[in-house]
Amino acid sequence: MPKRDNSEYKITDPADMIVDKEPPIEKHPGEFIRDVILPEYGLNVAKTARLLGIDRAGLHGVLTGRYAVSRELAYKFGALLRDDLADFLIAYQHAYDLFQEQDLRESFKDKIERLAAPEGPS
Repeated sequence: MPKRDNSEYKITDPADMIVDKEPPIEKHPGEFIRDVILPEYGLNVAKTARLLGIDRAGLHGVLTGRYAVSRELAYKFGALLRDDLADFLIAYQHAYDLFQEQDLRESFKDKIERLAAPEGPS
């Protein structure tokens, strides 16, 4: 497996160690798995797919950002490596999806007139 540049994920500032800090949502979570998680454990795509019991081509699609990290895949990574990784990957995929859909969300706001908030009880 070729060596990938994972320097952008390195923690250099103690403030970056905050547990609830958001993942780098401009990067697909599959790329994070490919660039950080797999090298950390010395895994390649074929071995990881075999250990997870999934298709190698499907995993490759996730790692290249073509497919989302499903909850099922996140749970499998959690079972294989560590439980908290599943929660992290699910939250990361959700944040990434929202980031990718910002323009779509704003386009609806431009096209649909918002209703006034209902008045409280009198």
